[in-house]
Amino acid sequence: MILSDHEFNLSDFALFLSVMKNPKAYQCVLSIFMEEPGIELAEVKVEQVVLNKVGKRAIRLDAWAKSTDNRQFNMEMQNDSKGDDLRKRSRYYQSMLDTPILKSGKETRYKHLPSTVIIFITQEDIFGRDLAKYTFTERCKEVEDLELEDGTTKIFLNMTSKNGSQELVSLLQYMKDTRIDNPNITRLDSRIWKLDCIVQEVKASEEWEAVKMNILEIGIEKGTQIGIQQKLLEQVEKKLKKGCSVEEIADMLEENVETIQKIVDELKK
Repeated sequence: MILSDHEFNLSDFALFLSVMKNPKAYQCVLSIFMEEPGIELAEVKVEQVVLNKVGKRAIRLDAWAKSTDNRQFNMEMQNDSKGDDLRKRSRYYQSMLDTPILKSGKETRYKHLPSTVIIFITQEDIFGRDLAKYTFTERCKEVEDLELEDGTTKIFLNMTSKNGSQELVSLLQYMKDTRIDNPNITRLDSRIWKLDCIVQEVKASEEWEAVKMNILEIGIEKGTQIGIQQKLLEQVEKKLKKGCSVEEIADMLEENVETIQKIVDELKK
């Protein structure tokens, strides 16, 4: 099996990272997401690790950027939004982005914390309101028009909805099916044109070819391993039905008792 370029979209993690490390690509995407055509970036990093205290969980940011006006942005391509609570994940990411900035000592001032925007791009509508974009800021419950103004914003983008600005919906549809002739692109914004040019450059590069080959190799290895595990599970199940003990099955299949016991426990669930 050969993986061809058209099988990779910007919603795929590998291509997303390969493209978003290009500051021009990041700027095109961010300017549409934030509805700020004039936004300028000073720095871009992909797969940046933010460390926590020893024994505490660190985070790996998909695509981080800092604008020329000192705002921080982080984009996460999240194809599996059911595996964990993205709302609370955004909360943790927000806190971790602030952690390295403040140092101990009397000279530290909280007012120096930059504004931060956490962006999750999802394949599903986790809020169920059929919107392409959900923006959250801290607001007073008792006074509706009173915002906390703590400089934090969390944005969740939904590829399934067409309810949003034409530029935003077109970009999300392009990410979902990365073809410039995608019929779901209703407004071919110049920034999407620029983004597509960068995507094509990335796909034509030797670096991307190496990434594709690595993905293919991992896929084959993973598929082979899954096949072996499935076969072992079927064999254990058959021998259990014949009344064999865990020790007997382990001996017959030349596996250790612990491995067989785990399979038996899983089959009993």
